[in-house]
Amino acid sequence: MTADRDSIRAARNEILLRDLNERIEAHHEWVNSPLSEWVCECADENCSEPVHLSIEEYQAIRAEPTHFLVVPGAEHISPRIERVVRREERYWVLEKIGVGAEMSEELDPRSA
Repeated sequence: MTADRDSIRAARNEILLRDLNERIEAHHEWVNSPLSEWVCECADENCSEPVHLSIEEYQAIRAEPTHFLVVPGAEHISPRIERVVRREERYWVLEKIGVGAEMSEELDPRSA
């Protein structure tokens, strides 16, 4: 598998997880708890680690179509398509670059 194909696969997986978090956002708003459980949006197809943040924190991340949330840790970063732009104790924010950024912007459900 070429590097481009691998980057595209990783970006697609992360975009699918972002879409899942978008669908569960309404539930979190309804429950209205201080911290909610979100899905880690890393490229690892086997990752099932939860990320804990508030609705406000989630919405601030999603204000940028190229930003994604992950569990803190280098194992949740794919340097080919992203870089860490914010490190919090409970979560990190990644910014997509290259093909990952292009796909994130094109497939952002908030800009449709």
